[in-house]
Amino acid sequence: MASSVDTPIIEKKKPKYILITHGDSYLGHTLAIYLTEQIYKHDTKKHWFVRVICKEKTQYKEEYEKRNIDVKEVDYESQPMIREAMKGHVKTMIFNPFTHDDRLIMQGLNVLEAAREEMISFMITISSFGVTTARPDTGSPMCQFLAIEQKLKEFNTFGKWIIFRIPFIQQYLHFWSKMVEDRRILGMPISQTDSLETVHIKDICASVAQAALSKKAMVWGTKYPQKRVYELRSAPSLTLYNMAKSLSESLKEDGQAPEIHSAVVTEEQMEHYLKMLASGSSVAKMHRILGPMSLGVCIDSYKPGLLYNVYHGVGRILFSAALKEEDDPRWYPCPANALTPFCIQLIMDHFKTARNPEWSPVVDNPTDIRDLTGNDPIPVSRFFMNNRRQFRGNH
Repeated sequence: MASSVDTPIIEKKKPKYILITHGDSYLGHTLAIYLTEQIYKHDTKKHWFVRVICKEKTQYKEEYEKRNIDVKEVDYESQPMIREAMKGHVKTMIFNPFTHDDRLIMQGLNVLEAAREEMISFMITISSFGVTTARPDTGSPMCQFLAIEQKLKEFNTFGKWIIFRIPFIQQYLHFWSKMVEDRRILGMPISQTDSLETVHIKDICASVAQAALSKKAMVWGTKYPQKRVYELRSAPSLTLYNMAKSLSESLKEDGQAPEIHSAVVTEEQMEHYLKMLASGSSVAKMHRILGPMSLGVCIDSYKPGLLYNVYHGVGRILFSAALKEEDDPRWYPCPANALTPFCIQLIMDHFKTARNPEWSPVVDNPTDIRDLTGNDPIPVSRFFMNNRRQFRGNH
């Protein structure tokens, strides 16, 4: 009689999720793709998946499903829908409150309360650099981010949380390509000597991935962080004048190119320009918007000093060390999708932060990105060098 051999029962691991809110925003979409790719590289995390919460009828649903990303479409005004989207083993929630309009606080509270009810134990929250200088009770995006930070701390007294404050994302500079091509200017509503803090989208993604997928980071040592605020900033922070010079140097890399001038524009001009880009305005309309941005009116008679010479020298070193390759196309933000009313107002808030006399850029290099990822932050000069062909147009 043949002996029977019991078939071993292989227990299939239950899926674990990294949950990302507002997955139809530029940052949420980029984080979802990046984290999915990082999970595939982890041999010990084959049962991990990315889940995104999106508004109903999101344009990214088909793309997400092709990448095996779990999509939950919700009405952010409905807590029951949000709670249902959080069911399952959620290891980490990336609270990315980049809403479409100005309802960040209401929608954010709904998400935070739902996460508390579902007992999500670890939360990574994306906030904005500059919230500590925002004037209270103005209803600005900065004030809304600050309010959400405070609520996060109240709701997670006994849980783990991290806050990543991010400044102006370097990839937003793609929105200035039309201005550069048509008027050969880099115009912003800040003075020539105001410094704009920036960060590369890849550094944001790498920092979030490190926090979500690994308990090892130089800055954490042997103890995993329980409650901490990080500022993800590039270095050095460049003035408007120096940014235009950096862009000019990048364009010259492929041969002679017209000098790009820095121009001081009004808040109204800047906001109108971004709104027209978001709406996909015709070339004729864009020309009418750019027309008043004349060199004679807008350009300051600013002369570079020692600070520019230092940055210029550093920039040349970075240029020679750069890969001289364009960013992956997935880093490019589409104006129609990325330039939401909330995003435009947040960009305008970043300019207000740069103009704030109570705020001054830190002279020494910020270390949070390097301590988290092990790599130096990507400077804006390298962004211009790697993406210089995106700013050439027909010139």
